[in-house]
Amino acid sequence: MRRTPRRGFTLIEAMVAIVLLSVCALALGGLLARSSRMAVASAQTIHGTAALSTEVARLTALPFDQLPAAGETCTTTAAAPYPHTLCTRLTDVSATVREVRVRITPAATDVRPDTVDFQRTLPGGSPALTTP
Repeated sequence: MRRTPRRGFTLIEAMVAIVLLSVCALALGGLLARSSRMAVASAQTIHGTAALSTEVARLTALPFDQLPAAGETCTTTAAAPYPHTLCTRLTDVSATVREVRVRITPAATDVRPDTVDFQRTLPGGSPALTTP
C-alpha cells in the first residue's frame, strides 16, 4: 500500500503563523494608539491657534480709543472642543502706544500655552520728524 503525501499545514506551522500575526497586530495597535494621540494634540493646537487669532484680530480691529483699559482680563471656556483660559494684558507704554499680550492656556496638560505680543499705536499720535 502506497502512502500518499498529505497536503496542508501542520499544527506547528499554523501556530507559528498565528504567533507572527499576533505580534504584527500588537505592533500596529501601538502605532494606531500613538497616531490617535498625536491627532488629538494636533486638533487641540489648531483650535488654540484659531482662538488666539480671533482674539488678536478683535483687538487689532478695535479703534485705539476703544481698547480696554490697561490691566489684565481672563476668560475661561470650559466647552468642547477646546477648553482653555484666554488672558489679555494691555500696558500703556505712552499716551499713544499700548502693548498688548494675549495668552491662551489650554486645560489639557499635554498642549503648551501660546502667547502673542503686539503694539497698538494711536494713528497720527507720534510726533512728526523734524530736521535741523
